[in-house]
Parts: sequence; structure tokens; C-alpha cells
Amino acid sequence: MIPPELGALSPTEQRLWDAFPRGTRVVLTGDTPRTVRATVIRSLLLGAREAEPGHRAALHLCGADVVGCLDLAQAEIEPAVDLIGCTFDAVPLLSFARLRGVSFEGSTLPGLDAFAATVQGTLSFVKCTFTGALVVYGLHVSGDLDLDWARLAADRRPEELFGDRTAAVFGDAVHVGRHLYLQGTAATGNVELAGMRVGGTMHGHQGLRVDGELRLRRAEVSGEINLTDAVLLNPGGVALGAWGLRAGQLSLLPERIDGAVDLRHARVDVLRDDPDRWPAQLLLDGATYTALEPVGTTGERLNWLDRDPAGYRPQPYEHLARFLRQIGHEADARTVLLVRQRRRRRQLSPAGAAWGLLQDGLVGYGYRPTWAALWLLVLTALGTTIFSLNPPASGAGGTAFNPLVYTLDLLIPIVNFGQERAFGIGGRAQWLAYVLTAMGWILFTAVAGALTRTFNRS
Repeated sequence: MIPPELGALSPTEQRLWDAFPRGTRVVLTGDTPRTVRATVIRSLLLGAREAEPGHRAALHLCGADVVGCLDLAQAEIEPAVDLIGCTFDAVPLLSFARLRGVSFEGSTLPGLDAFAATVQGTLSFVKCTFTGALVVYGLHVSGDLDLDWARLAADRRPEELFGDRTAAVFGDAVHVGRHLYLQGTAATGNVELAGMRVGGTMHGHQGLRVDGELRLRRAEVSGEINLTDAVLLNPGGVALGAWGLRAGQLSLLPERIDGAVDLRHARVDVLRDDPDRWPAQLLLDGATYTALEPVGTTGERLNWLDRDPAGYRPQPYEHLARFLRQIGHEADARTVLLVRQRRRRRQLSPAGAAWGLLQDGLVGYGYRPTWAALWLLVLTALGTTIFSLNPPASGAGGTAFNPLVYTLDLLIPIVNFGQERAFGIGGRAQWLAYVLTAMGWILFTAVAGALTRTFNRS
């Protein structure tokens, strides 16, 4: 029984009407009229026809020109929906709907609203062309969300929902039970997936291109985020915004990035990258990782850390040093911490920078303890030679003067051999005694700091 409000069905619509109860596919090719009213599709999906005994009703329509608005908002749709290679002249409305598997593969749409919709199964937009925004904010998909080879474009249509934000995809708080596919996808405008949850992998390799920001702020992906050979272009802005990201693996191997990559406070188990593909601006403050692939050389990783446009931040250096120490690269870890102090020195006052420069030159901020030993040997030899050539006249209590022990008495602040108190050096040698005493305290302070850091790490 055809609802009166539909009026007479066209031959094409009648084919669809008859095919629906058996789930038969309707393919429109050649000179076959292609126009199908959206109201006819809606009536079928809302129960205008029941399944024939022994069959499952389903809507399988290929190659149609769907006219009017396909309004399924807040509806509960039991049949599967396949609208393959169709052209829509109005934005389909799926907000708050509950559906089973849905496919728009190869279709052309002026946009789509699926705000807070629920799909039990897979939602496919493979090879779709969108001339307006795809709104999937709060969407729940139990299976895959597939946008492989789709063409997406921003417009201002969702302004009533998102204000003056413009994006090709509004997908904040999307939940995907299995995988998110973005292979070969091209988006003109932001792809906003902040707060997204993906139970499997985000496939963004094989030609993903975003002219705008790929926003993954606070997203959680249990498996891998694969951006191998992706092209992310947002000149003067953020190309990849992944503040607070959580992922099992991040493969950051893009073909090209023009714009900053924000990984602040991100936490990934494995970070895969390549020095030849690093962005010019990289924000890593607060980011943590369990493994780097490849580890790379210390020089490469220090260059990696020096790309934050905000300047020096201590945490990225400390975390890299901790990681290197965990994999047994102790010397490399000390080098990273030494460079951290040198870059920190850029921000100090002139007096602080001068003191830092002195510590650096003498003992490498305590990360080069062998330098302290070399300075001690050199100063000991110098003092012993000078004081043996300029000995004091006599000592208190008849103590014999020993230039070596006297020099050590000056250089080592916490040891008292009695020579310094027993003898007073005069003349030019007295200035050397002052220098040795000062150098002794500087060396002692630097070495004590190095020991403290060592015990704290233990």
C-alpha cells in the first residue's frame, strides 16, 4: 500500500518499491530514468513496506538522482541502506538516528548531517564527493568509519551549530569501534576529530591530503595512527593538532607538512618518524613515548627538540634523556641533558648566563665529570710547580711545607691537610692561592650536583 502523501510513483521508484521487501539491488544504468524522491526512500526505511517471508528488507540503490531532503533524523532504521553512486541535491539528515550498516559509496552530496547518530555496523563514504561539510559530531559507529578516497570540502552550512568555525569534517567526539579509514582522502578545510575514540587503527596513509588542520586534540586510538605519505598543509597555522593525543603508535612519516605539528602532552607507545620528514615547527612539551623508531643519532634528536617556536622547554629534553637511559645509551642521555642546560642558558640573565657558561666550560654542568678530574690534575700541577718555586719562609709548629699537599688543601674544600693553616703564601703566589680556592669550590659544587643527579636517577 503506497502512502497517499507520496502520490503516484515513477517507474524507477516503483522498481525500488518492489525490490525493497526482498532486499534486491536496483541498478540504474544507460537511459533509465534516475530520479528518485527522497520521500520515497524515507517511507520505505520507516516501514511503509515489510520484508517478504524468508527475506530481509534492505534498500540497495545504485546510480540514482535523489531529489529532496532525505530526512531520517531521530529515526530507528532496521534495514541496511546502500545508496551507491547516487547524487543528492539536498543534505541528508541523519542526526540522532539509529541505523544498521550504511553506505554512500561513490555518491555526490552537498553535505551530510549525522550529529550524534548511531550506526550498528560500518558507515561508508568511500569515493564520495562532498561539496559541503560532513557533520558527524558525536557519531557512534560499532564497525568501521570509511572515508577512503573521499573528496571533502568546507562550507559555512553548519554555522548554526558551530558558530563561525568552518571545516570539511566536524567529527569531534566520534566513537569508532574498529577502524577509521582516510586513505587517499582529500579535504579542503579542517578535519576536526577532537576527542575521537577509535578501537582499532586510523589509516591515514596512501595519499591523505588535508588543506587545513587535521585536529586530533585529546583523541584516543588504541592501535596505530598511520600518516605515512600524508600531505598536511596549513601554512602559518597548525597542520596537525594532536594536543593530549593517546595512541598505541603514531607513524608520523608524511610526504609533506606545511604548518606546525602540536604533540604537546601527547602519549604514544611507539613514535615512528624520519629526520627528513620532520616539520619546521614541532611542539613536544609534555609529550611522552615508550619507544622511538628509529632512535636516530643524538644530534638528530637534539635538532628534533629545537623546533618549538615557543623556545626552550625542559620536559622534552628530560624525557628523551630518560628514554635513552632506559635503552642503555647513558652517554647520549648525558649529552641531551648537557644541551638542555645550554639551551636553558639562553633565557637567563647576564649574570646567570655567565655562571652557567663557567660551569659548562669547567665540568659541562656536571655531565662531564672527567673534565673535573682533568681540571684538578692541571691545577694541582700548576700549584705544585708555583709553590715549590715560591715556598713560604716557615710554618707554624715546625711543620714541613709540601707544595703538592698545600695545593690539594686549597683545591679540595672538604679536606683539611693542615698546610693551608700552617703556611701563608705571600707575593704573586698569593693570588694563585685565591684562584685555586675559588676553582676548588666551583669544581666541588659542580661535581656535587652531578652526584646528586645520579643518585636521584637511581
